[in-house]
Amino acid sequence: MDELVAKITKVPLAQRVLIVVAVVIALIVVNYVVFVSPKQEEIEKYNKQIATLDGQLVTKRAIARNLSRYRVEVERLKQRLNEALTLLPNDAEIPELLQKIAALVEQSDCDMAIFEPQSEQVQGFYARIPVKMSIAGNYHSIAVFFDKVSKLARIVNVNDISLAKPKLENKKVVLEANFVATTFKFVDRPANANTTAGTAGTAGTAGAAKAPTAGGQK
Repeated sequence: MDELVAKITKVPLAQRVLIVVAVVIALIVVNYVVFVSPKQEEIEKYNKQIATLDGQLVTKRAIARNLSRYRVEVERLKQRLNEALTLLPNDAEIPELLQKIAALVEQSDCDMAIFEPQSEQVQGFYARIPVKMSIAGNYHSIAVFFDKVSKLARIVNVNDISLAKPKLENKKVVLEANFVATTFKFVDRPANANTTAGTAGTAGTAGAAKAPTAGGQK
């Protein structure tokens, strides 16, 4: 031991300082690698978790603040859906609706030439029921018919209108109006491409479920 101390005392002061500094640095590095670094990684992990939880807390607080507004919006949408469904007759009401459309022709002082219900077109929760029609009358009578159709409680869209074959009868110009009157019905469950339904017992076709809207004459 004395020999070791003697050897150390013989080492120049500068070298001894360098050795002490090197030892201290080595201890610092070992301490960092073994103790500090893992703790820092763990701290960073927890900080990220805290940031995530803070974000979730902010989001949930915002939802909680707007919960009553969301509930009101849901109720409003439900009410609108119920109102829309009342415009869609069911199977039992379709014949009566078609009879009403046909009766409007006579009430408008027009003559019926063609009244042909076409195949149903099922589109999600509702089905289109197009009816190919042709009526004859003067321009005013035809306009009255379209106006009466637009005032029906149920949705009936009139499309593909064409006026042809004008002729003079009793000093009035009589026209032939060809068009497609499309009404809609509510279906209990969405149908696929294999669904078979129709007002005349014909096959239906599946389509995208977009809510029907009441449209004017086109």
